[in-house]
Amino acid sequence: MTPARAVFVACAAALVGCAGNEPQPRIDAVDPAQAYTDRDVRLTLTGTGFVPSFRLDPASGERVATTEDFSGRVSQGSHSAPLTDFGWASPTQISADLDIQDPDEFAVGPCDVEITDPRGHSATLANGFSSLGRYTFAPNLTVTSPAAGDLYAPESTIHGEVTATDGPPGHLAALRWTYTEPPSEDGSQRDPVTGTCPSGLRSDRIYCTFDVTISPGLQPGMTVNLSIVALDDNAPPNQSSPVGVPINLSHSPTVSSVTPQSGGVAGGTNVVIRGSGLLAGSRAYFGDDLLIPDGGVVVDNQTITGYTPAHSSAVAVPVTVQSRLGLATWARKFQYQLPPQIQSIAPPSGPPGTPVKVYGANFTNTTIIYLGKTLASAAGLAKVVWIGAGEIDGVVPPGNGQATVWAFDAANGWTSLPYGFTWIAP
Repeated sequence: MTPARAVFVACAAALVGCAGNEPQPRIDAVDPAQAYTDRDVRLTLTGTGFVPSFRLDPASGERVATTEDFSGRVSQGSHSAPLTDFGWASPTQISADLDIQDPDEFAVGPCDVEITDPRGHSATLANGFSSLGRYTFAPNLTVTSPAAGDLYAPESTIHGEVTATDGPPGHLAALRWTYTEPPSEDGSQRDPVTGTCPSGLRSDRIYCTFDVTISPGLQPGMTVNLSIVALDDNAPPNQSSPVGVPINLSHSPTVSSVTPQSGGVAGGTNVVIRGSGLLAGSRAYFGDDLLIPDGGVVVDNQTITGYTPAHSSAVAVPVTVQSRLGLATWARKFQYQLPPQIQSIAPPSGPPGTPVKVYGANFTNTTIIYLGKTLASAAGLAKVVWIGAGEIDGVVPPGNGQATVWAFDAANGWTSLPYGFTWIAP
């Protein structure tokens, strides 16, 4: 020790006697008891007699324990690695870094742990530590989407969903994907598309989603490929087996029919959409609004059913289906129609069997005229003749008192004329 440090080594009366009466160190256990040799590890030694040196600072008069003069090693046969950067906790516990320069120097198996204190006393715990060799376990990789057998079409978008995990002491460093295509019919070929999923520092799990669009120049029957791999932070890194997902291209979806082809503006018309490529997850739209519920129910690859959404006016709207294979549009349009509008009945009163004329708008040959106290208990007009969109003729059914007159269309809805007719006793 130099005078510039103004430090003296003193004998700690509370921990150790003077020369000739010094405690002997002993190692009882090492924690962790095993570790991989290609990773930093700090060992904690438990035992007795771990007595440090003390330095005395004349300026403060304080004595501070120092581990500068401790040394140690972990050995296996003729190979050994030093213990460095000691940290003293108490006479029964001390810690140090295991500094293995060559991860392949130690075979898998037991090692001896040795420590020497500042006074030159040594202790060895035979087989106190086990070398596990290099950490060679690759990360686990799960690809949720696309799944094997999924179909896509040129210009459609592949949605990727992948998860990588790694158990201790491993940590993930990267999760990467690569998308490749074959040459198109004109001989041109798209460069591979690659991506790296974001990961946190020393993460043991990475979840990632991504989208890549298939080139329009490819044809049904061709195959595109998605390859995904995960790596840990070892040097060199352990790599998962690359997961390759070949994707066979199919034709774009089609919509061939919508039944029925019209319905009321109030919505709720039960429709059946037929076509091809209507895969699970497809969603149907009437104009800008989803078929109810949530785009419709996919019955099979050719059929979607559901209820039409309401619309603000009587217009024709396009019917489209968004499928994993792309967008399909019906060649025709779905016609929203107003409900029958009842305006008057003539005569407004009379006995049962009275011929009447019902006037209004939007009457169809399926419109039914009812008279009664409630729609549920009302009776339909007899001997009905549909004159046109503005008139229906018929004969008043049996009844008594005042009645509401309803114009009802199962597809387009209904309206009513409260107290529009009064039965008169014959």
